[in-house]
Amino acid sequence: MCGRMAHKELSWAQLAGWMQGLAPARAEIETRYNVPPTALIPIVRRTESGLQGDLARWGLIPPFHRGALRDWKASTINARVESAATAPSFRAAYRDGRCLVIASGYYEWQLRGGVKHPHYMSPAGNAPALLMAGLESRVRLADYEGPTCAILTEPVREGLARVHDRMPVMMDLEAAGDWLGGCPVEDLPRIPMAALRWHEVGRRVSSVRNEGPELIEPIEPALPDLFSR
Repeated sequence: MCGRMAHKELSWAQLAGWMQGLAPARAEIETRYNVPPTALIPIVRRTESGLQGDLARWGLIPPFHRGALRDWKASTINARVESAATAPSFRAAYRDGRCLVIASGYYEWQLRGGVKHPHYMSPAGNAPALLMAGLESRVRLADYEGPTCAILTEPVREGLARVHDRMPVMMDLEAAGDWLGGCPVEDLPRIPMAALRWHEVGRRVSSVRNEGPELIEPIEPALPDLFSR
């Protein structure tokens, strides 16, 4: 799964220089290093006029929900690739609401020695951000109006399996266009694992009250570290 992310000095201008034709959202991306579910996170959707940036609430609310936002109790921050096309909460967005979720990196917690140890995953090369396959649903509720989103996740690949058993579906710019154009997720090319790096970080990130660039800094594990890269 993916339950926490970072926006390390991301800006729409920076992303537009990387993603040709991207129109920025009205609101700028807030620099944060400990972004939890329900926060507003940057997404990109395809419109008739091209790529459009926006900020969406992390936690998809399906169009059939008629109550208030606070009445939605299901966890819909992630959608599993195995069922997203048919699951009632996600199938409409899978068909008509595809987007890209943008993050500088994300966190996963590895259970080791009976203790959860957070790790930070980020691009290994020059890409300014990770492009994750996302689903979007725009809602109009009594206490919230606007876009909501979820991140597609899949079984983890290669060495990252030592940290967690799931990971976001991540792609390069070319494959991002395929995803937005309707490519089935099972046919979508993924980024190679060599394009991703990860390391253990301090446990302060486990509390959403903590914030700051030190949260993504690598630490020396208490036990021999066989899991970073």
